[in-house]
Amino acid sequence: MSDLIRSSGAWWAQSSKHAKLTALGTTAILVVLGLITWTVWVSPSGPVSTAVHQALGVTPPKKKVSAAELQTQLTAAQEKIWALEGKLDSTTAKAGSRGDQIADLKAQIASLQSQLGAAKSRTGGTTTASGSGSGSDGAGSGGSASGSSGGSGTSGGNAGSGSGKGSGSGDHGVTNPNGGPSKDPDGATPVSVPTKAQIMAQPTRWYGLYTAQSPFNWAEYDEVSQQVGKATNMVGFFQGFDQDFNASAVQRSWANGRLPLMTWETAPAKTGNDAKYVPGYTNEDIVTGKFDAYLTKYAKALAANKQPMVIRLDHEMNGSWYNWSEGTAQQNAAGSYVAMWQHVHDVFQANGANQYVIWNWAPSRIDKLGNPKYMQLDYLRECYPQSEYVDWVGMSGYYRTASEDPTFDTTFGKTLAQLREIAPDKKILLSEVGATETGTSVTNGQKAKWITSLFDGLADPANDDVIGFSYFSETATTIVDGTRTTNDWRLNSRADSLQAFVDGIARTDTDYDLQEVKQ
Repeated sequence: MSDLIRSSGAWWAQSSKHAKLTALGTTAILVVLGLITWTVWVSPSGPVSTAVHQALGVTPPKKKVSAAELQTQLTAAQEKIWALEGKLDSTTAKAGSRGDQIADLKAQIASLQSQLGAAKSRTGGTTTASGSGSGSDGAGSGGSASGSSGGSGTSGGNAGSGSGKGSGSGDHGVTNPNGGPSKDPDGATPVSVPTKAQIMAQPTRWYGLYTAQSPFNWAEYDEVSQQVGKATNMVGFFQGFDQDFNASAVQRSWANGRLPLMTWETAPAKTGNDAKYVPGYTNEDIVTGKFDAYLTKYAKALAANKQPMVIRLDHEMNGSWYNWSEGTAQQNAAGSYVAMWQHVHDVFQANGANQYVIWNWAPSRIDKLGNPKYMQLDYLRECYPQSEYVDWVGMSGYYRTASEDPTFDTTFGKTLAQLREIAPDKKILLSEVGATETGTSVTNGQKAKWITSLFDGLADPANDDVIGFSYFSETATTIVDGTRTTNDWRLNSRADSLQAFVDGIARTDTDYDLQEVKQ
């Protein structure tokens, strides 16, 4: 008994040495059992935890997903959207079952982006989804409004645009256009984009194209680009006032180094071009706030995308064929167009979108409007939203009939003169241009002559304020004053027309510095 009392060993061990080993082993077992018990109780999916949460009437916490896993899910959802939208053109991207799938996927993306942001804040990670490259963060701070009006205030950002003849600097401007086949964002590689201020100050000119399905499908766009031999740095497309902000269109454009030029029409996307009045879409409807919820949602989505773009809002307002023009047929009072433009701009300003938007005010060619009053300077001046609401001015200019000279001055001269009177502080983009091959008896190489003259005009120092053009390379049927006409505006409509453009875009005196297209 006395030996037992004096012993330093535990009573269940045969010796002091064994007692120590046994105690350590027992402690380890207790720790493991404790960890297992704790895991069972706290595991979000464990039976005990589930039972406790059900009893308490609370939702168990979700398992934390890493930023990398969230990025993978986000990329997969975005790629599915691109695959679906690639099968649709820009006017039907919301139609049918694919449109429903796209809407569901965009909702998933919004949720994933929120989770991804939370994951990044936990880990301090810097994973960037394609389409929101770090190069665009804080974009346009130099171009944002500084005046009390809340306008874009970008006249100072124009300095340098279109200046300096010749090419060969080798940097191909600020957009780094893709010289190979067009590609879609891969979701993992960040897309670096310039800021709004950098775009406004680009020293070389812009060359853009409109084709039937770009930027949703690049097949025809790439075909024309390969035939021309020079890579574009701009792409044009259209959108209606019944369509949400299309991030994939902007992201696809920037993935190829092309500045998106979106024509935004305040009418449903499928409205015919002969509809002068569209119920529910008058200028007054917009000014009085009927579309404020839509505009706010649109502006917030654009700002969240963090990639600059040009918006040509309600172009050719000085004509009489669109529902946003002022007139009795449109049920739009005098002054309503400017009020509408300023209202849309102000909603964007309030939601942080104007740092990414270059607002392009672009009337139609003034000498082909069918009414002498439309040619008056005061008439066009009354349509101008004022300097603080506009970044670039522009125009649509087409060569349609064989009865007029196929020259730059004939097509653009009178309108450019008025634009310079109205907005002397703004640079000018020829926002939508073209020459027809068929439909109105244009024959004998007149289109080729017009194209040659286009580049002659750009080489003229008097037009240094013209910062570029976007060519409408499509075949289109339109109804003008009840007459249906089909025009072939395509660059490659005839061999001589295409060759004239190939020669013109390669000139060294027109302030273009474009990358060669890889064949």
